[in-house]
Amino acid sequence: MRTAMSKQKKVLYLILMYVAYTLVAFLFVAPIVYMTVSSLKTDSQIVADMSTVKAFLPVGILTFDNFAQVIERVNFMKFFKNSVVVAIFNVSLVVVINAMIGYALGLLDFQGKNLMISLVIALSIIPTEAVIINRFMIANQLRMLNSYVGLALPTVGYPMYIFLYYNHFKGMPRELMEAAIVDGESYGGIFWRIMLPLSKPICATVTIMAFIRSWGDLLWPTLVTRDETYRTLPLALRALSTDVYIFWGQIFAFATLMTIPVFIIFLLFQKQFIQSLTMSGIKG
Repeated sequence: MRTAMSKQKKVLYLILMYVAYTLVAFLFVAPIVYMTVSSLKTDSQIVADMSTVKAFLPVGILTFDNFAQVIERVNFMKFFKNSVVVAIFNVSLVVVINAMIGYALGLLDFQGKNLMISLVIALSIIPTEAVIINRFMIANQLRMLNSYVGLALPTVGYPMYIFLYYNHFKGMPRELMEAAIVDGESYGGIFWRIMLPLSKPICATVTIMAFIRSWGDLLWPTLVTRDETYRTLPLALRALSTDVYIFWGQIFAFATLMTIPVFIIFLLFQKQFIQSLTMSGIKG
């Protein structure tokens, strides 16, 4: 009797858990569905459906005119190219440079190591807005404004990524490094030939996080760029909202096109990303 009741409680518990998971998933998916569906509607249809369930359903007159108008009106492909160049440049440096710092802090022994780790943790809680003016002044003195270098390079060092790499390398077996040193390998060779190839999961995690951060950044490109030559997609989005009229359909179409590369990056690295989360859970 007790066994049957315990089984019923277990089944009820599982049902409640899956219902809760479904509700949480819906909260994350609903805005994406709303954005995608609205990108296919006219402005009047969007306003009419905004306060109803129809806002999440592909009903009414559906058209791809919003996408065509976005590409023609704001020169989408030009800004898309700028965002791609900046993101590739930024993410490539983020993955490698922060990995080097995390490798040194996690596996090497040197004077002042604990102080540097404490500084990294302390800097990770300081918001970007608190240091962005100083960063802008340095970029200005180095004559990096209004360029791809100025957009990508000053945001490479990020305490959160360093801390992620530090935790990862700290958990790596030191026997690998000691054996490589016995074989005559240098610290640089150990990093490039042994440690970095074994760090694909954490590299994938940092790649996804850095790409999302670079792809959607608005504040730094606003400060650095002076004209449309190097401006990125988030800046171009402002052209669809004026004091007279807000082009809702085009805004949703623009946002949908901006979201596609993020999905592609996640699909490419999702296996390593999930593996990184699993490994972090095991360590915890």
